Amino acid sequence: MVTLLATASLVVCLGFTVARLFEMEHEFRNDGSVVTVWYVTQAQFEAVVFAETLARVAANESFSTPEQQPGFRTNILISRLSVLLEGRQGKLMDDLGIAGDLKRAYLQLTMAEPLLQNEINAQAAVLLREQMMQIAYRLRDAANQMISLIHDKAALKRSGYLQVIFEGFAFLLGIVLSAGFLLVRLFKGVQEASQAKQLLKQEQELSDLVINNISNQGIIMFDNQLRCLLWNPGMEDLLNVKPDQAIGQRMENLDRLFSKTEIVDALTRATEGASSILENEAVTSEGHERCLEINSFPIYMAERKLGIAFIRDVTEQWLARKQAERQNFDLEIKVLQRTAALRQAERRLIAAINSASEGFAAFDWTGKLLFANEQIWAAAPVSLWCNDDMSLPVFLRCFAMCEGADLRLVNAQTPFEELEYDLLVRKDTWHRLSLTKADGATIFVRLTDISGYKQVARALESALERERETTNAYRSFVSMVSHQFRTPLAILDSSAQRILRRGSALTQDELVTRVQKIRNAGTRLTRLVDSVLNAAKLDAGTIELNPASYNLVDLVMDICERQREVSNQADIRFDVPDVPVRVYCDGMLIEQVVVNLLSNAIKYSGAAPVVEFKIWMDGSRAYCSVRDWGIGIPAGELPKIFERFYRASTASGIAGTGIGLNFAQRIMHLHGGEIQVESYEAAGSLFTFDLPIANADQAQQAA
Repeated sequence: MVTLLATASLVVCLGFTVARLFEMEHEFRNDGSVVTVWYVTQAQFEAVVFAETLARVAANESFSTPEQQPGFRTNILISRLSVLLEGRQGKLMDDLGIAGDLKRAYLQLTMAEPLLQNEINAQAAVLLREQMMQIAYRLRDAANQMISLIHDKAALKRSGYLQVIFEGFAFLLGIVLSAGFLLVRLFKGVQEASQAKQLLKQEQELSDLVINNISNQGIIMFDNQLRCLLWNPGMEDLLNVKPDQAIGQRMENLDRLFSKTEIVDALTRATEGASSILENEAVTSEGHERCLEINSFPIYMAERKLGIAFIRDVTEQWLARKQAERQNFDLEIKVLQRTAALRQAERRLIAAINSASEGFAAFDWTGKLLFANEQIWAAAPVSLWCNDDMSLPVFLRCFAMCEGADLRLVNAQTPFEELEYDLLVRKDTWHRLSLTKADGATIFVRLTDISGYKQVARALESALERERETTNAYRSFVSMVSHQFRTPLAILDSSAQRILRRGSALTQDELVTRVQKIRNAGTRLTRLVDSVLNAAKLDAGTIELNPASYNLVDLVMDICERQREVSNQADIRFDVPDVPVRVYCDGMLIEQVVVNLLSNAIKYSGAAPVVEFKIWMDGSRAYCSVRDWGIGIPAGELPKIFERFYRASTASGIAGTGIGLNFAQRIMHLHGGEIQVESYEAAGSLFTFDLPIANADQAQQAA
C-alpha cells in the first residue's frame, strides 16, 4: 500500500508539473493582444483614408485609380470592422465599450455601400466623413486603452510565472522523495528475491542428487515459462550443455531442439497437466542423423505446476526402421517406373512433341525430313513457301528474308553446321531458330516463340530509363531542399540564440517579438515544404498554379525584411513606386524566385554586400530587378547560368548547388515571363523578371 501511495504521489507530481507547463505554453500561444491592437490600428487607418476620400468627393476631385474610389475604400473598411466585431476581437471591443459604435458604423457603411458605388452628393459626403472621423477617434482611444491593458497583463503574468516556478520546485521535491522511497522498496525486493532464489537452489540440488543417482537418460524439469529448473548429466551427454549453464535459463536459449514448435507445444501442455510423447529427427553438428524420443509429464511441487521430460537417444532403432521403409518404397517405385516406361515411352515421346508449344523437326545428315510437328508446319514462312517435300536447305531458306538472318541460311549445304538465330517473322512476332546435331547423323531443328521475352526486354529497358529519371529527380529534390530551407532554419537559430543569450534580461515585448519570429520562421518552413512539393511537381510536369492579385512592392519588401534576420550585414536598398503595383501571380512561387535572387546577390557580394531592388511598370507588365556589385559572371558563361547544377567559375569556393536559378527560371516560364541577366566579371550582376499586371476582374476576385 505504501508503495502504491509513493507511486501515486510520483505520478501526481509529474502530472501537476506537466499541466502547469502546458498552461504556461497555452497562455503564450493564446495571447493575441498585440494582434488585436494591430487590427484596431488598421481599422483606424482605413477609416481615416476613407474620410480623406470622402473629403475629395466633397471637393469634386477625380480619382486616377480604382483603389482610390469611395466604393473600393468602403469595402476595405467594412472588412476591417467585421474582423473587429467577430470572435475574440468582438468580445474585447465590447469590454472597451465601443462595440456599439462599431456596429452602428458597420450598419451605416453597409447601407451606404450602394450609394457609394455610384455618385454621392457633397453634403452627404461631408456628413459621412464626420462620422468616419469620429469612428477613427474612437478606435484611436481603444488602441491606447488596449496598450495600457497589455502592460497590466504583462505584470500579472510575471507574478504568475514566479508562482509557477515555486510550484515546480515543490513538485520536484515531491518527485525526488517519491523516487527515493521507490528505490528503497526496489532494493528490499531484490534482497527478498535473492533469498527466495537461494531456497529454490537448495531444493534443486536435492532433486538433482536423487535424479542423477537413479537415471541414465536425459531428464529436465521446467516451469510454465519453460525456464529450466533441473538438468541431469544425461542431458549433458545428449546436448553437450552443462547443468550450471542450463539452470535458470529459458530452454529455447539452451539448444535449438527446444525452439521447435511441436516440442514447445508438448512441454507447455505438460505444465498444464497433459502428457505427450514424440520423436525429433535432426542432424548433429558433425553431420550425423539423430533421433530423440521425448516423453513429457506434468508434476506438482510446492503448489507449483511444473513439467518434466525424459529424453533418450533412439537413433539406432529409428535408422533401422527408416532403412526398411526406404527399401520397400524404392522397390515399389522401381517396379512401377519400369512397367510404365515400357508401355508409354513411345506414346509419351510422340505426344510431347506434338503438344509442345515449340516447333520441332528432325532431318537426317543429308537434309531429308524425318519428322516435323504441327507447330513447324504452322510457322508463317514455312506455311507460305514450303511444301510436303521440304528439305533442310529449303526449310532454312524460308527464314532467310526475316530480320536477324544472314547468308548462312541461304548457303546451307551438307555438312550442315549448328546455327542459332533470333528472327522477326512478322510484326511483333519473334522466333528463335536453332539447329543442333546429335550423334553425327540426326539434325534437330527447334523453333521457339520468344515474342514475350523480347517484350520483357523492351519493358526492362524502359524501366531502367525510368529508374535513371527517378534517381536524377531524387538528387534534384535533395539539392533543392538543402538550398531552400537554409533561410528559415537560420532565422530559427538566430532567434533561439538571442533568447538563450539574453535569458531573463529579455523584456516581455522582446520575448514576444522573438517568439513571433520563431513562429513566423516555422510557418515559413511549412510553406517551404509546400514549395518543395511544388518543385517535385514541377519536375514531374504536374505543378498547379494558384494565381491571385498581389502588391509586388509589399511582397518584395516583406521577403527582404525576413532576409535581414540572417544577413544583417547586407545593405538592401529600394527604388519602388509610391503606388501599389498589383500583379497576377502565384505568390508562393514568386516568393521563391525573389528569395533565390536576393540570397544569391548577398552570397556573391563579399563581406559588405549592397543589393538594390527596383520595381516599375511598362504597359501590361510589371518588372522587378535585383542588382548587386559582387563577383559577377563571366560573359562566356551567361548562356549556361540557368542550366540545372551549373555554377559559374567565379563561384568557386562558395557553397551552392546550382539549382536555384534553374528552378526560378522554370517558375517564371509558368507565369509567361522570364528572368533576364546582365553581368560582368568583378562588376556585379543585374537580374530582371516580369509579371502580368492584375486587371480589375482579377483584383476583385482576389479581394
